[in-house]
Amino acid sequence: MLIALSFIIMIAAIYGLIYLKGKKVPFSKRVVFALVLGIVLGFIFNQLFSSAEGAVFSDWIGMFGSIYVKLLQMIAMPLILVCVILAFTKIEIKTNVLKIGVTIVGTLIVTAGIAGIVGIATGYFANIDGSTFNISQSALSAANDIEKNYVAGGEHTLSLPQKIVAIFPSNPFFDLTGQRASATLGVVIFALFIGVAYLRIKDKKPKEADLFRRGMDSIYEIVMSVVRLFLSFAPYAVLTIMTTTVVNNDLSAVWKLAQFFVACYVAMLIQFIIQLGIMAACGMSPIRYLKKAWPVLSFAFITSSSAGSMPMNLEMQEELGIPKGISSLSASFATSMGMNGCAGLYPGIIIAIVAVTQGINPLSPQFLFYAAFMIAMTSFGIAGTGGGGTVATIISLSALGLPVGLAGVFIAIEPLVDMGRTAVNLNGGVVASMVTCKVNGVDLKQAKENKETVLTTK
Repeated sequence: MLIALSFIIMIAAIYGLIYLKGKKVPFSKRVVFALVLGIVLGFIFNQLFSSAEGAVFSDWIGMFGSIYVKLLQMIAMPLILVCVILAFTKIEIKTNVLKIGVTIVGTLIVTAGIAGIVGIATGYFANIDGSTFNISQSALSAANDIEKNYVAGGEHTLSLPQKIVAIFPSNPFFDLTGQRASATLGVVIFALFIGVAYLRIKDKKPKEADLFRRGMDSIYEIVMSVVRLFLSFAPYAVLTIMTTTVVNNDLSAVWKLAQFFVACYVAMLIQFIIQLGIMAACGMSPIRYLKKAWPVLSFAFITSSSAGSMPMNLEMQEELGIPKGISSLSASFATSMGMNGCAGLYPGIIIAIVAVTQGINPLSPQFLFYAAFMIAMTSFGIAGTGGGGTVATIISLSALGLPVGLAGVFIAIEPLVDMGRTAVNLNGGVVASMVTCKVNGVDLKQAKENKETVLTTK
């Protein structure tokens, strides 16, 4: 009876969102309303449902949100491929592509290192006594399994030169399936070569080049039509995802680990402010940015998927006047490397807690900057899906020679922490876009009146 009533309530909530759309309520407000409503309903159902009822409810209601995220992930790879190629067809001056790529990757790595320092400092001042945690056998086993899989073998354990080689695709069509850890970067590299090839024939064979350009314009419009169709269902997906997320989480576990939970979100807030400061230095008003980015950040927060948030992210960056070539590259790279939240803040906090248990002062300059360097260097190849933070943490702990068992304790509340981390990851990619615009002379203050910004250099 309770399950049936909950389904009726969810149907009514969805109808309410449809009603708001009919009343022309702005998209961003409907997304925020769905977020808040989902939290409220999720908390109520969490208190009323038994574990069995919660599982049934989540299976049926969560199905809609899961399908929605999969649809966005489905279109992500084609969107990346088309957007990167399209950037070259719209370039009026042969921009230094290498300079753009190096700037984006460099910014992501540097900001990941900064995030690591923020995480370590926050973890230290949070004064969390790691020695008081009871590391259960299941938690230790989970941490050891991850260490075995990602540190003792696989792409994640390669040396830095080997990781760079692994980024390059041997079969770009396989990478379009997203099955490889570096698949996103592989698709970007493939698209870069196609774009360079277009520039090489643009003057020599203008007829063929023009045919290719017009074809890519048509494909882009079709892909973006699919994206906009998917995005129109975002408020309903947000409602179902948020409700099932709260229902599925053990709130008592969150309470037991409340100090760690709060420390994570404090660190995220600090890093977010740093990111806004960098944006301001690049000529972007933080207030203007937040107005445009709020729906996208909210969606990233709810879905915990950097890749799934990419279509909304690209549209938002276009509205901010960031050229497609830059936004496509940064959004793509940010799903696989230099993730400020998952690969920077989260490992930093746990490293600080573990270091203290080993008699190490995490704020000593020698340890702090070495740890930040290792965090930045190990931030490659962390997939843009939920749970990447634990993988990044264990890789970083192993690289520093610290025990990994404590990382398994925090897996219990990672889904709720991962929501904030994903929003910080996405924001880090936007920072990389804006820094690259600054380096390449794109004036973001003037760009707000021109969504079709042409990428040129000074």
